[in-house]
Amino acid sequence: MSSRRSGRRRVLILGGGFAGLAAALELPSDRYQVTLVDRRSCFEFLPNIHELLSGVKTPDLLRLPLDRNVRRAGHRFVRDEVTGIDPIERRVTTRRRRSAIPYDALILALGGVDASRGVAGVEQHAFPFKSVEQCDRIGRRLRQLAARREHARVVIVGGGLEGVEALGEILRRYRHSDLRVTLVEARERLLLEAPPALAAHLRKLCVPYQVAFETNSPVERIEPTAVVLRNGRSLTSDLTIWTGGPAAPPLLAECGLAAPGAWAPVDVTLQSKDHVEIFVAGDAAETPTPLPKQGYHALDMGACAADNVRRLLAGRALAPFRPAGKPTLISFGDLTCFLVAGELALAGPVLAAAKEAVFELVMARLDAQPLSARLPGALRRVDRAARSLLWPTLSSLDALRRQANLSLLSTG
Repeated sequence: MSSRRSGRRRVLILGGGFAGLAAALELPSDRYQVTLVDRRSCFEFLPNIHELLSGVKTPDLLRLPLDRNVRRAGHRFVRDEVTGIDPIERRVTTRRRRSAIPYDALILALGGVDASRGVAGVEQHAFPFKSVEQCDRIGRRLRQLAARREHARVVIVGGGLEGVEALGEILRRYRHSDLRVTLVEARERLLLEAPPALAAHLRKLCVPYQVAFETNSPVERIEPTAVVLRNGRSLTSDLTIWTGGPAAPPLLAECGLAAPGAWAPVDVTLQSKDHVEIFVAGDAAETPTPLPKQGYHALDMGACAADNVRRLLAGRALAPFRPAGKPTLISFGDLTCFLVAGELALAGPVLAAAKEAVFELVMARLDAQPLSARLPGALRRVDRAARSLLWPTLSSLDALRRQANLSLLSTG
């Protein structure tokens, strides 16, 4: 049914991640004809994919079917890959559809793509760390290496949040095995955006284990069984995990919404700088004040973009996006968890419960099914968390003692 015949304006959402799905759930189906397009079949809770390395989480626990959720909200889901955006004609082309999808307003929430940072061999020889499928693959490879009963070497490239959380999960399961792990960071220290005390605390926690750190060490290239640093050193590697962060999708530049290699610039309302009917949310947006590319920002941006679509189509003034000042939780396996709020940093295993609570609450928020249908999935997640996180703690006196410790690392 066309938008003219139904009386509903056409809203097209590209991307079914945090921002895209949140936007879809904010738009009432009786007023808008909403279509969400994503090449994947499921929403993925990316902030917890590191737990796939240890087996604390399984792929099904981190996914929500997009078709089910979008249809439950009264909208249409199209599983396809976006190949072009025509802002002048206001239509989007996809790989498998013969006809373009028209829109009156567009919310672009495509996220990012894997960034190789110009390092040779990344795509051929490294294991990327950006999706459930990729991290599940890393988890399987770790299990293979641990079962070999001989020394195996793992190299994690990137000492930001993803690299640190990957290291923590490896230590959770394999710290008493023959796996030897090296974490490589191009900059002067780990977690450069966090207070310096965190990096020092991390290193101290790793002293008893087979962990080495290489900071101020940009990678020159990745080979099948080695990581070669720019200083000429070569690190033997049976598994290279690449946490190089996201890069802007080429599509942004191809359709004229961004400069080559850049994110799409928006104003304070998340409206495109060049096209008033386009809003950009999540990682794809280059906001006037740069924001960390975090799931909680993407959720809020998706809701803001949906609200401004309603305002735009009703001829009302747009509302500015006001980022919430939420703290960041960084888990480090079962050894500790960090809470970072500006220059304040706390550390303690007990904080992992807060990170798990965020996961449960957001999954519940984004699951559009009625409570009776949502309950089995929620119970599976709770059961897995209890067996993987709670019971190991209760069964060990040493673990119980560590849970009670909470340290103030920095106050600025």
